[in-house]
Amino acid sequence: MSLSYIEKTKEKFPSLSKGLKKVANELLNEPLSFAIHPAKKVGSIIGVSETMVIRFCHEIGYAGYSNLQKELRQIFLDLEESDLQQRKDDTALPHSFTFHMKGDINRIKDNLNHLDEETLEKAIQKILTSEKILVAGYYHSFAFAHWLSFNLNYILGNASLYRPETDTGLLNFPAKKSCIIIFSFYRYAVDTIHLAEEAKQQGIPIIAITDSRVSPVAELADIVIPLKVNYQKTFLAKGPVTLSFINAMLLEIIERGETHGTLQQTYKYFVKDEEK
Repeated sequence: MSLSYIEKTKEKFPSLSKGLKKVANELLNEPLSFAIHPAKKVGSIIGVSETMVIRFCHEIGYAGYSNLQKELRQIFLDLEESDLQQRKDDTALPHSFTFHMKGDINRIKDNLNHLDEETLEKAIQKILTSEKILVAGYYHSFAFAHWLSFNLNYILGNASLYRPETDTGLLNFPAKKSCIIIFSFYRYAVDTIHLAEEAKQQGIPIIAITDSRVSPVAELADIVIPLKVNYQKTFLAKGPVTLSFINAMLLEIIERGETHGTLQQTYKYFVKDEEK
């Protein structure tokens, strides 16, 4: 299946204007909108002009909006045919739980097409070379921040969870030897943005795990990892997708740490899969 629109968008993204980045972000997160709506409607959804949507198509290498739309419709047609076949294969299975769990699996697979390996490498290197790591998230994102900080601290011994009710002034640590990891998803918590602004002012590198390349926290971050979690049919998609990403990142950090001998003694309490 061709997903060339993703590669084209990622390649051109850094050089796009802020308005064109809004179109790019919408395409990466909600390609179905482009497949079913005309350019004018897509522009209305995003909050930009029809001309800007068409201009974006030219910027990433398409002759026009219709060319991009044709490619997307073919992709969704292929997915629909694949899903139909899968449902035929699953007729003997209980419907409810398997259907929803497979939905999570498909959304995780979908995110694999959007992750940028170069950006992930920068994030992992920054985490591994930091003497102090602060992890923050509000509301739903607090659960993600807690899971990441707890496990990072077991692995590396230098991670803390930011608790806004008690941690005023916690950003007073050496900027060059530290980093802050911030989870921020729609609807973006104002306190999260203020925390990012404070970190930015102090020169502390910010790793943002968010749902948009143009989210408020992304504008302040040094490293932006956008996850595709804004699926139209479920607001719970961010849970499995984000936790899967966190676990993959933790496993990568463990592998690097084992190679360089930087893991904490507490790591021995981790249960590791043995090769069979």
